[in-house]
Amino acid sequence: MIVDDARSGLSLVAIALKLETAGIPVPRDRHAQLQGRPMGGRRHGRDFERFRWTAGSLSKILRTPALMGHRVHKGKTVRDSEGAPVLIGPPLLTEAEYQALQSVLDARSQVHPRRRETSLLIGVAHCAGCDGRMYFATRKQYTYGDYVCRASARGTTCPAPAAMRASWLDDYTVSRYREVRAVEGDVTRKQLLADGVRVTVSKGRCGGGPERLAGPDTSRLTFTVNGRQRTGQP
Repeated sequence: MIVDDARSGLSLVAIALKLETAGIPVPRDRHAQLQGRPMGGRRHGRDFERFRWTAGSLSKILRTPALMGHRVHKGKTVRDSEGAPVLIGPPLLTEAEYQALQSVLDARSQVHPRRRETSLLIGVAHCAGCDGRMYFATRKQYTYGDYVCRASARGTTCPAPAAMRASWLDDYTVSRYREVRAVEGDVTRKQLLADGVRVTVSKGRCGGGPERLAGPDTSRLTFTVNGRQRTGQP
């Protein structure tokens, strides 16, 4: 079902939501069920009653050569002395089907050329609604992108997902950083992370007039350094 949905053009985020809605356990939980153990456990310092499907976990499943029945070690097919794949069972996909699936996934994962240039605040910008990291997202038919909450990609739901134009948030953060640290010149992501800079963005309201195009609503933003809020405007 997952492979068919991926081939049909459904996004991995949408597939993950579909699986969650259907109550289908992730492989780790299913293995626990078969072993007579409770689902869930501890991950990244948090306890879960059950683990959730995410786009990342789906990508790992769809990328593994185990779908062709291959034994896999560190993500690669294990081969015998003659170079033939070592098999662990009947394949779910033929080699042709597997390669076609990889082509579909590769086409989706192409990184927009602006992404690396504009992602100054990865690890710095956070959503106030869920406290999760915000990530850069391109906009079709526009020359700019946004930092957005990606709770759905982590398999969670944000009660108030935030988003803000990337250039606005970049400029705001750099300006506040220069003011607080009394520095000039270029500011890098490495500097911001090393100094414990964090900017939190709350969800904006719908609607509004032309003034919304003039720049960021700074009342939605909280700027801190090493956990201490810095007051004042740039």
